[in-house]
Amino acid sequence: MSEEKLAREAKRWFLQAADDLEAAEALRQAGKFAQAAFFAKQSGEKAMKAVWFWIDEDPWGHSVARLVRDLPQKALRERFEDLLEAAFALDKLYIPTRYPDALADLTPGESYTESEARAASIAARAILERARAVLAL
Repeated sequence: MSEEKLAREAKRWFLQAADDLEAAEALRQAGKFAQAAFFAKQSGEKAMKAVWFWIDEDPWGHSVARLVRDLPQKALRERFEDLLEAAFALDKLYIPTRYPDALADLTPGESYTESEARAASIAARAILERARAVLAL
């Protein structure tokens, strides 16, 4: 793929990551904390996938931490390593924010809190901003 196409695809993924983070904030403000946490997780994942597309690599999977740890370029990977804790925190939101059988006797809607949704947004924003710097957007 040409550099122009790579940059365009990376930007598309980044823009969706930013939109997902905006949705997470709107959902948090609406009191939909489980959904807000999930959209924050999606934001972090898509921001990392934007970085992968930018370097002409094929991102696979849904783990934000794996997308950080497996970045094929060492110098680039090192730019994200300090965000691994945030990435792991987001990964833990992938299933239990959506499925009632992931939490004993509770639904996601009744078990997630505003502070958890806020923490997820903070983690996602850190990854999104680092991706923005890497992609020079």
